[in-house]
Amino acid sequence: MLRHIEKFRVPVRLARIGAPPEPGYMALAPFAELHVGPETLLERLNAPTKVVPFQLPESDVVLLLMRRHIEWVDVDDRVDARLVRPVTYRATSEEDVFVRMAGGECFEGVLAIEMPDELNRASDYLNGEEAFFPLRTPGGTRLVNKDRVVEVRVRGAVPLPRVA
Repeated sequence: MLRHIEKFRVPVRLARIGAPPEPGYMALAPFAELHVGPETLLERLNAPTKVVPFQLPESDVVLLLMRRHIEWVDVDDRVDARLVRPVTYRATSEEDVFVRMAGGECFEGVLAIEMPDELNRASDYLNGEEAFFPLRTPGGTRLVNKDRVVEVRVRGAVPLPRVA
């Protein structure tokens, strides 16, 4: 017998290679692997699975998207923050950045860096293992695929790591 787990449907706007951004829903598990509470969008996008289901609005159509071909996912500010990234996510510094994507799209936002004090630069954070990183924008949070980023321009002075 098939076992169905009821999931949270989270409204997002998703951009993928070769297609205009479109609204839809991503489904999240009601429990997370590493913390109490539901799975988050950031965890879902950084999971080892290759396929991300994306339901089109007002439809039963579900697109099975290859995660590496997703450019970014926008999450409106009205979505509960506990469904966007883990509550354990704590920024140790923030940088205003300008991001240019492989498809030519550009946007600005605030990169919240979650790293130890000695690794507090945007480059340290972006060199991490996770495929997607959160960027705070005027409209909400944009979860950006690092593999689709051409460049990130850090605006202003970046604190240098401490010399031992």
